[in-house]
Amino acid sequence: MLDFALSCEACGGPLTNRQTAVCSNACRQRRKRMRKLTDEQRLALLWGRDCAYPGCKEGVFDPRTPTQKYCDENCKAAHKSAIEEERWEAVCELEGCENNAGWDGVGRARRFCSNAHKQKAYRLRKKAEATA
Repeated sequence: MLDFALSCEACGGPLTNRQTAVCSNACRQRRKRMRKLTDEQRLALLWGRDCAYPGCKEGVFDPRTPTQKYCDENCKAAHKSAIEEERWEAVCELEGCENNAGWDGVGRARRFCSNAHKQKAYRLRKKAEATA
């Protein structure tokens, strides 16, 4: 009798339909690469990693995959929201300006609060280069 896993061997995600070991082609390739490693190399990849979220209470965790950065989904969501909050609160990079640079909600935050400040910073940079 065959015994099937309920989660993907590579990423830990759920299996659907006729899947027996891995959930996708990428996970199949990842599992194949992991099988080529020696036991020492595999343990080095999967043992005692620090959580990427600075506010994590656990700190060190044992990842299920070599690319896992967070100890759980709560840390992942908290870190993502913290980064997004920083983007909303971005300050203009022109020296002496404390205005909010703004963010559209997509991509990275703006560096300057207005085109006038952007142009002024450019002129100051060029002037500093010319004198140096």
